[in-house]
Amino acid sequence: MASKRDYYEVLGLSREASDTEIKKAYRRLAREHHPDANPGDPGAEDRFKELTEAYEVLSSAQARRAYDTYGHQVPRGSGQGGTPGGDPFGGFQDIFETFFGDRFGDRFGESGFGSFFGGTSARAPSRGGDAEVEVEVTLQEAATETEREVKVQIVRECSVCSGAGGTETRQCETCGGAGAVRTVRQSLLGQMVSTQACPTCSGRGRIIIVECENCRGSGRVAEIVTRRIQVPAGIEDGMSIRIVGGGHAGERGAPAGDLYVKIKVKEDPELMRDGDDLIHRMRINFVEAALGTEVEAPTLEGSRPVRLEPGTQPGTTHTLRGEGMPRLRRRGRGDLKVVVDVMVPSRLSSEQRELLRRFEEISGEETYNNGGGESFFDRLRSVFR
Repeated sequence: MASKRDYYEVLGLSREASDTEIKKAYRRLAREHHPDANPGDPGAEDRFKELTEAYEVLSSAQARRAYDTYGHQVPRGSGQGGTPGGDPFGGFQDIFETFFGDRFGDRFGESGFGSFFGGTSARAPSRGGDAEVEVEVTLQEAATETEREVKVQIVRECSVCSGAGGTETRQCETCGGAGAVRTVRQSLLGQMVSTQACPTCSGRGRIIIVECENCRGSGRVAEIVTRRIQVPAGIEDGMSIRIVGGGHAGERGAPAGDLYVKIKVKEDPELMRDGDDLIHRMRINFVEAALGTEVEAPTLEGSRPVRLEPGTQPGTTHTLRGEGMPRLRRRGRGDLKVVVDVMVPSRLSSEQRELLRRFEEISGEETYNNGGGESFFDRLRSVFR
């Protein structure tokens, strides 16, 4: 009886080959040596079986580790099910695959339940990836529901071939159009049947006869699409709007991913946001602060008059109720807080200096007595939530 060839030699790989390289080599060689692709060649079936056996062992991390250690003579104590070249850890692995899906990754209902001696674990087509785009709005736009047009590049199903990859296709003979093939393995509990993507058609179920020129056989194309989105009133900087199904197309009819529109709220020169509240820094000179004055405070809907009493101190805050931002998906609005910033003159004429000196001479402690109120830092601290 002829001895078995080294599994790495069968796939034309080195012992340092990665999992991806092993998968690619098997798919390429499986298409080349499949019996259907070699009519009249009596040795094609044996070569295909040899390739499949090598792939089953090297594609499993545990089985590959055992093979690298023991070669084809895997001891019974390591868990080999008895079939030469079979997965030495396939018994326990196939039990979990039968009940919990392929490589434990599928959800119940997608992989299906099976008996100990004939369960399947087909991997469901993957959902499409999510896409993201950023949109900048002004503070005024963030305060009122607004509509924006966004452009985003996503992968979509080819409209010419409807995702088939070709304008002319035929059913795959290997999988019978199912897109998956069943593999029988020996385990400690008997025969176990697992299901994998068909290597001939790459899980599509059909063989391309005439390749689609639009998608070049991939079945999907990258396109820039335009969408109109509603930006809700009260949205904050950094929040995202989720559009279900607006992302990249999924595999073989699987649902598309989602589109996330990230909102960037542009800084306003007059109004600073603090949650639902707005803050305005009102600058007045020290004479206005001492004598009192009336000022115009900017709001989202225009200006509002604010009366400052004589002796107004730096950091004094006037609150305009309901003049802030709308509360996102709730009723009501925040407040507008007008914080007084008293400006001290930095350039004085000799006449102005003389007047200030005279003012200082006739002033006493009672001139600056504010009645023992809050300190500047206490007033400033109360502005922010």
